[in-house]
Amino acid sequence: MRRINLKTVIRTFLWFVNFRTMIKLTMSWLWLRRGRTFFIFEGRQYTYGEVYRQAQRYADFFLAERSRLLRSGKLKNGERLALGIYMENAPEFIFASLGAGLSNSILFAINTGFRGETLAKVIDQANITRLIVNKSSAPEVESALPMVTVLGRGDILFAGSAVDIAGRGYRVLEQAIEQSLPAAADTSMVPIDNFSPVLIIYTSGTTSLPKAVPCTHIKLVGAGFVVESDVRLTKKDRGYISMPLFHSNAWYIGILPQMIAGSSFVLKPKFSARAFEEDMLEHGVTFLNYVGQPLHYIIDALEKKYGSPDAVEEALANHPRNRFRRAYGNGASAVDRKKLMRYLNMDHIFEIYGSTEAVITTANRPGDPIDSVGKAPNSVVILDEQCRECAPGLVDAKGQLTNYDQAVGEICSQVDSDNLRFEGYLGDSKATNQKFRDGIYHSGDLGHVRLIGRKRYLYFNGRTDDWIRKDGENFSADSVLRYAQEMPGVDCAVAYGAPCDVADEKVMVAVQLKKGAIFDPAAVHTWLVRQQKEGGMDPKWMPDFIRVIDSFPVTDTHKIVVRPYKRDHYNIESNPDMVVYYRIKGDETYNVLTPEKYRDLKACFIRNGRECMLG
Repeated sequence: MRRINLKTVIRTFLWFVNFRTMIKLTMSWLWLRRGRTFFIFEGRQYTYGEVYRQAQRYADFFLAERSRLLRSGKLKNGERLALGIYMENAPEFIFASLGAGLSNSILFAINTGFRGETLAKVIDQANITRLIVNKSSAPEVESALPMVTVLGRGDILFAGSAVDIAGRGYRVLEQAIEQSLPAAADTSMVPIDNFSPVLIIYTSGTTSLPKAVPCTHIKLVGAGFVVESDVRLTKKDRGYISMPLFHSNAWYIGILPQMIAGSSFVLKPKFSARAFEEDMLEHGVTFLNYVGQPLHYIIDALEKKYGSPDAVEEALANHPRNRFRRAYGNGASAVDRKKLMRYLNMDHIFEIYGSTEAVITTANRPGDPIDSVGKAPNSVVILDEQCRECAPGLVDAKGQLTNYDQAVGEICSQVDSDNLRFEGYLGDSKATNQKFRDGIYHSGDLGHVRLIGRKRYLYFNGRTDDWIRKDGENFSADSVLRYAQEMPGVDCAVAYGAPCDVADEKVMVAVQLKKGAIFDPAAVHTWLVRQQKEGGMDPKWMPDFIRVIDSFPVTDTHKIVVRPYKRDHYNIESNPDMVVYYRIKGDETYNVLTPEKYRDLKACFIRNGRECMLG
């Protein structure tokens, strides 16, 4: 019997299920919504109707630009406009993203952490024809532009005043839109395939170049409905989006569910823990999309302001303007989730497991063990290094995992040709093939499954040796290694994730020095800061800990085995002979990690319920 291909069925009978239809339905066709607030940015309210009109203007402009490129021969019939956006959160980012959906264009949401050579290579790899920037991001683009081959100065669209870019040769975005509108009626749109990409979100590569993850029409619609259904958002809810719009968290969990529900959100240019309380009370925020570290910073800011957990609860739990009830995200510890629920009198925090690729997604729902990331479907399997399924996790009376070596492995999923969520990275077949092998999707994450009441619950244990997760973003250890090996005095190095007392991981490297060299912490710090300004280094890649060793032992094939260094990390209590340097925000050098400082760090882990991370 011939197997029915689900994608063919969807393309044939559900062709209208796409991001364009979703935008029109939620923002235009439902006319009662048009006067309702969609988002608030820096004190100004933008209604659904206004945002739709702006998005349509952007869409018409994108189609006019595509027509111009067709006439010049730079695009072929059937090709869609590919453009990029490189800027912090702003209304123009929303307009451009929705405009891409309405015009069936492809918008590459480029991480503002990409700089210099990395930024130039990402732009070239994307082969974009236009790039939207603003005042804060234009200087980085200006620095990278001499290395870019696919864009000229006239292809840069500046969201701001002409005064701010005088003499640079960029086009002012609003002027370009106004000038294009008379010709917009002559444009035509490429027919929509609901499995084609609209937004491109970046995640790390196995080399120094980040990977482009396609967010397709069908995935954007599906993600919005899943979260909206889980959280049960209504038109009365108000979200709070401080995650960057180049991050999938902001779209999958923040904007899309609220579009479907007809609710509204506060859009912040950047995250500020100290601003959260005031914003929450002033705007009646009920819902938050988060990653673990910012959530912890919010808790820390509240505790510092009020002086004690009891004082926070007394001040806010029953505050007459506190409407905050739910949060949805990943990377927050059970301790932090319990604290925030107590402080703000919340209903639930949906701690999830997921990624930009979105092949595997689970969520901690009411009634689930709070330290889990929810029920694991049967398709999710935990595999060891020989691709054998791991045993279920066993815990002692204190809840500590007793069979770590047997239970913890890579979180994987059995997939087939009807995988609707992720088919591969754009223009990177090598990285795609590494993810999909023999019918199995490999996440690159470590975890284990526990059987509780005959149900399978997934527990997250961190990244594999090849990956590091920091501030809610995954990146390759090779990205860090590229710079670590070039630090002053360094002969060779390895890079890996180390325990963080808050969430995710810290960046750590172990280095072997050149013969006769002495580790100079101030010189290394200065060099790394310069690489961020001039060498294309993402600030997240800067090592938080540096271990100096005499020499690396190698295998018969001359490979350095990273796992022992990741296991020992900076635990000088268990390994007193280690020489480790560390930095904290604001330092201008690296400092020696002393037993006293380690005890201070350990106290933070104990306070946050993460002592087990230290080993």
